[in-house]
Amino acid sequence: MTRNNMIRYLIDEYYNGSVVDAAADTGYTSSQIEQWLAGDVKPNRSTVEYFVHTLFTPQFRVVIEFADFDPHKAVLTQLKELLAGHEERAGIYAFYDSMGSLLYIGKATCLLTEAYEAIRREVHIPFPAGIKNKPTRRSEIVRYISAYDVGSSNWLDYPRHVESLILRISKPPLNKNIGCLERAYADAEDSTA
Repeated sequence: MTRNNMIRYLIDEYYNGSVVDAAADTGYTSSQIEQWLAGDVKPNRSTVEYFVHTLFTPQFRVVIEFADFDPHKAVLTQLKELLAGHEERAGIYAFYDSMGSLLYIGKATCLLTEAYEAIRREVHIPFPAGIKNKPTRRSEIVRYISAYDVGSSNWLDYPRHVESLILRISKPPLNKNIGCLERAYADAEDSTA
């Protein structure tokens, strides 16, 4: 299969034949793509690889960052407003305290439903004995919310990988688990040299 045919296949299969959609997603001009489809110009190998990468590696997009959250207002109503248009998307969401310190991070296959469930959970961390009126729910201490659309893939769970990395780096107090990542290199004791 020639590179021109590969580009044609990718556009037909994944962009429903729309050169305009392929151009918007990849950053190439419609004119460039049309030249490849007509066979007038042969695309570089890196161009074909980039098309594939663009198709199968979701782009992370900001939904909201450090949006105000009022613990005295209806939680679900606020989340619907903050996530407008992204409620059912896969993503990562984060809760912050009044100082902007990360309290909790979670991944979601449906941002609205899972962020709503997470913010209503009980606070499981101990507070110093002298503190009166200790918050019992996360919604009582959250002041800011961020959310990111991380796209989706049929093969990989990108939200899980992003969440794991952030958990390992930041260790938010309301997360019980630290992210799990594989080591890049084998430990010295594992080598059999």
